[in-house]
Amino acid sequence: MDSSRQDAHDLGGDSARAVYRDLLRFGPRSRSGLSARLGLSAPTVTRVTRDLLEGGHLHPLDTVPLAKGRPQEPLDIEENLGPRFVGVKATADEIHAVVTTVRGNLLEELVLPHAATRPDDLLAAISAPVEALMAAHPRVIGVGVSLGARVAGRRSVLSSSLLHWDEPVDVGGLLGSRLGLPVTVENDLFAMVQGLHWFGVGRAYRSFCVLTVGAGVAIGSVIDGRLVEGRSHLAGLTEQLPARVGPDGAVLTLGQVARLDALLDEARRRGLLTPEDGLEALREQLRAGKPGARRLVADLARDLARTASALVAVLDPEALLIGGETVDLVREADGLFEEVLRAAVHPVQRDLVIRLLSGDFDDWARGAAVIAIQQHVGVPA
Repeated sequence: MDSSRQDAHDLGGDSARAVYRDLLRFGPRSRSGLSARLGLSAPTVTRVTRDLLEGGHLHPLDTVPLAKGRPQEPLDIEENLGPRFVGVKATADEIHAVVTTVRGNLLEELVLPHAATRPDDLLAAISAPVEALMAAHPRVIGVGVSLGARVAGRRSVLSSSLLHWDEPVDVGGLLGSRLGLPVTVENDLFAMVQGLHWFGVGRAYRSFCVLTVGAGVAIGSVIDGRLVEGRSHLAGLTEQLPARVGPDGAVLTLGQVARLDALLDEARRRGLLTPEDGLEALREQLRAGKPGARRLVADLARDLARTASALVAVLDPEALLIGGETVDLVREADGLFEEVLRAAVHPVQRDLVIRLLSGDFDDWARGAAVIAIQQHVGVPA
């Protein structure tokens, strides 16, 4: 490991990390404000902010005069000259890699196709764009990788149906040895949710849920400021929530009605697509206003709304965010998702914030960078 990159950005002990982390996430604050907010003594805050200033991790802002008392000197993190982080979202056929500042602001992006999903081949495919970004950005000190997989300890992939991995793979250790930097690994949805929670639209809420639709369907939840993972690292990832009762009376799960392959199979069954047609052909029909295609996405919106209403009933979040590569199909339903959801929840929950995210992979790769940032600054247990 290239220790010189990491040592230059060492933040110090727990108190210093707590101060830095608060300024990182919530913006400039005076020393007295930090002391009150974090429950640290004034001498401790004075000492750790002095060390962080001398180390180039913080910088002072203009003094703010007060009507009474001494003027306040707010402090903020040093973002422009601070460390950089690489985030990677790996799918079965593409590598999306970004480099960000310590506040998760995007600086550069690379997207490369790849053909193989065997562990060794995928790790090699991930290494290529990461090494290119490291060469272009010398202050990169950490890498985050997200995959559609069960992940333990932010290091090992336990299994992945999307990648066809049945045995554990020490992705963090293997990639770390290749790259010479700390590598943090996480499930792709959990990583994206952390990105939204720390630096995205989710930072405004103590509790929110993210529903993603695409090649897979999954739900991520932050409750009282903490990501819900579950004992098996599968909370929200199994696609098993009931969504609809089929013609034969059998309960169909969210995965059976909303994941991309199921949706395309249904479109073919209805005669909307040929066996050779895919998602883009369905989008073309929607752009042309074909009634059959519009009925299909209306059914999708209703199924998602019914499932989401159960989620709201149990977790009572402040906001529900909808994303994923086929979120545009939900938009084509002309507000039906929101209409059905609000009608299904308790009246006091109808002020729930509902937002449709972009279908781009930027949020996913940025989320991967954020888990590397969390590793660097420390996340309290």
